[in-house]
Amino acid sequence: MKTFSIVVPAHNEEKLLPSFLKSVCSQNLLPEEMILIDDNSNDSTKKIMIDYQSKNDFIKVFSHKSSNEHMPGSKVVNAFLFGYSKLTKPYDFILKLDADLVLPALYFQLISKTFSNPRIGIAGGILIELSKKGIWESVHPMKKNHVRGGLKAYSLKCYRKIGGLIPEMGWDTIDEILAMYYGFEVKVLNNVKVKHLRPIGNVYSRNSSFLQGQAFYKMRYGIIIGILACLKGFLIKKSFSFLFWSILGVMNGYLKNEPYIVTKSQGEFIRRFRLKSILRV
Repeated sequence: MKTFSIVVPAHNEEKLLPSFLKSVCSQNLLPEEMILIDDNSNDSTKKIMIDYQSKNDFIKVFSHKSSNEHMPGSKVVNAFLFGYSKLTKPYDFILKLDADLVLPALYFQLISKTFSNPRIGIAGGILIELSKKGIWESVHPMKKNHVRGGLKAYSLKCYRKIGGLIPEMGWDTIDEILAMYYGFEVKVLNNVKVKHLRPIGNVYSRNSSFLQGQAFYKMRYGIIIGILACLKGFLIKKSFSFLFWSILGVMNGYLKNEPYIVTKSQGEFIRRFRLKSILRV
């Protein structure tokens, strides 16, 4: 089996963290290291982490002082990158996991097996949530080749090739497109279901929508494809607020000449890829 390590950013997760850690520690295949990051919590998150650390040699706990402001994308990625810098042991693949998950049995074994194919750069299961009917189901279906940001796994070669994670809104789309740019495949394990204890909201705040549009610009979508991406998002989310603020974000990026976060060559690939996905019915 391949070796692996895990980084878990967590902010005020005292209610859900124990279930997550129990599901990790009960796996038949354990990581070389699991870095738990207490990201400026003001509850008992760190106390719970330290308790598990005392019972499991592979767990290491660190504190990270990020802003109390909710910053979509950048906050969680910066906490992850801080944790990533604390890794000391070699690994074949790295996982970024959220602390509000419950992993199924054999999860790491299945991910490890997936990476036996050297073409796979990013992998993960699918998220299921408790519906209003009391049934665990996938209530937020995504593209069949998209792994949710809360349970990403990267081969070491892929992670290094894409330059790590970018602390921007849309980071969990940028990583996959860049992986494909470098010739890797993204693999979703549709039969491997991970419980998500905190439902993903459907409502985008003005700030989140604005930053999403700005991210389109920073990824070199250009004005036309950027606005088309906003329209596609509107059709999915059915939110006029998202449409308005995301388009405003695209235009703001253009007018303020915001710096790009990908190279010119990567941008050309991204535009082709996104245009195909936007036009796909």
